[in-house]
Amino acid sequence: MTEAASLPPVNDSRQPLVFVTMVRGDYPMLDLWVRHHEALAGSRDHLVVMSHGADPRHDRLARGCSRLVVPHDPTGAGFEPRRVALLHGLVGGLLGYYRHVVVLDCDEMLVPAPELATPLADHLDSVAFRGVALSPAGFDLTQRPVSEPAPLDFTRPILDQRRYGYLHGEYSKPCIFRAAPRAGGNQHALIGEPWQIDPMIALIHMRFADQGFGTRTGRSRIRQLDSYNRAGSDHRIGNWDNRLRQMARVQGRLDRSDHPDLTLADRQAFAARMQRYYERFNRTLPWLQSRDEPRRLPDEWLGRL
Repeated sequence: MTEAASLPPVNDSRQPLVFVTMVRGDYPMLDLWVRHHEALAGSRDHLVVMSHGADPRHDRLARGCSRLVVPHDPTGAGFEPRRVALLHGLVGGLLGYYRHVVVLDCDEMLVPAPELATPLADHLDSVAFRGVALSPAGFDLTQRPVSEPAPLDFTRPILDQRRYGYLHGEYSKPCIFRAAPRAGGNQHALIGEPWQIDPMIALIHMRFADQGFGTRTGRSRIRQLDSYNRAGSDHRIGNWDNRLRQMARVQGRLDRSDHPDLTLADRQAFAARMQRYYERFNRTLPWLQSRDEPRRLPDEWLGRL
């Protein structure tokens, strides 16, 4: 793949933007994902929701979206490699019809920063970046129990209820594609590709935004992985036990820490630091060093999610 700066061709007749997710269960999150990205895409016609196993509730929540159902394998054999191959293959096909293909988990919301004065699609058309994909600045939105004790209401504006978290390299994912990725890699790092984070776009990660929801989801994932492990499958998903422990740690840190407002300068400095890490560690990211200090989203972010 070329590392030369690239822009869509002038007078490109393709549609500007499509959002893609793959989901199993996760009903409140899927509902939020569809409603939020419908506003950015301009229509549910430009949302693709893939269900991992047939699910009538997905059919209702994603009504009007492009739908794809793939069979659920109860053994979990090759789960993550197959999922990535499916998503990346779909990226290649959709780029025949769209200038930008955004691939997100259903607990990830793409949010233009308050400083961005142009529509997201226009901004992406104007950004030259190396390689096949652009990364937003990942923000791990996390419930701060001492000041946000109430459970999250997914039907209300999220940033009216949750304002705290961390910039995090793990969620600064190369997920905004302008060209098809080569085989290999995963949703957090693409083999042989440069990393470029755009501080004018955020990826708000929602898994820890509510303690109760995060705990229930985490326990469900642990049970699923236990089932896969008993079947002896090479699922390559990783370990969910440590994610529940991580949620407890970061919530405790938020309760104890100062939390200055997140600024554009913070996001720019974070993007530059992640770039240095990525080059230093031979195009991988040291996850333990990629979480920034606690921050609060200022009032300018209200209404954006």
